[in-house]
Amino acid sequence: MRTFGLVYHPGKPGVADLRAIVRSGIEAHGARVIEVPGSGPAIAEDVEAIVVLGGDGTMLRALRLAPRPGTPILGVDLGTLGFLAEVRPDDLSAAVERLVVGDHTIEHRVLLQVEAWRAGERLASAIAVNEAAVLRARSGRLIEARIEADDQTLATYGADGFLVATPTGSTAYALSAGGPIVSPDVPAFVFVPVCPHSLTARPLVWSQDRTLRITLRARGEDAVLTVDGQELALLEHGDVVTCRRAVPSLALVRLGQTGFFGTLRQKLRWGDPHRDS
Repeated sequence: MRTFGLVYHPGKPGVADLRAIVRSGIEAHGARVIEVPGSGPAIAEDVEAIVVLGGDGTMLRALRLAPRPGTPILGVDLGTLGFLAEVRPDDLSAAVERLVVGDHTIEHRVLLQVEAWRAGERLASAIAVNEAAVLRARSGRLIEARIEADDQTLATYGADGFLVATPTGSTAYALSAGGPIVSPDVPAFVFVPVCPHSLTARPLVWSQDRTLRITLRARGEDAVLTVDGQELALLEHGDVVTCRRAVPSLALVRLGQTGFFGTLRQKLRWGDPHRDS
């Protein structure tokens, strides 16, 4: 690799020093660095990999700034509860060296293709790393929707909202809403009703080979569709949201340092006797 992108959160403490470490490590090998803040423009087409300084939010923005799907991303965790980043700031210099010389692997994470439809016409489309959420918008009324997997009807629910999450997103909003944690290598998505108005409405794990459909019914005129926390469309009665596996994948640079379960132990403090003290 000869050209690297550097996406950073300008408000994080110490980020200027970390940017200097990344630049010097890459340029020492005769390669080029293109720096872009997380709110900046798309990265140049010739960038072959991206280093991200920030939390999971900055990682998500870097994915959208990438010049093409599948561009490898190395995350440096400057957040408080980040699950995507691989590297701690203290290990940054060695991590950059391994990235440049190719001493790493690529872990592919499944993404979610989200589309909103009205009367057979597509309103909006986006790719989610974490989740798609259909949530009540302005009114205090619940949302009523019919949920289908392919051509099979699951149920009609009333709830404050509905989430469809990737395995990556199972540790984000879906976890807060009571959904299960799904290992990234499990070929499944998660459906989670948000504050359902029925004791029988429960989270559902479903195959990535299926398409999930959420059809808004009479009480859905005040619903909003968000993707990874960003508003995508305002929804009305009869609108349909479809969620299926996206063709591109998220490519994360892995150095074999922690692993998914080690990250869970660290971030959720599993087994820490002082966690609740």
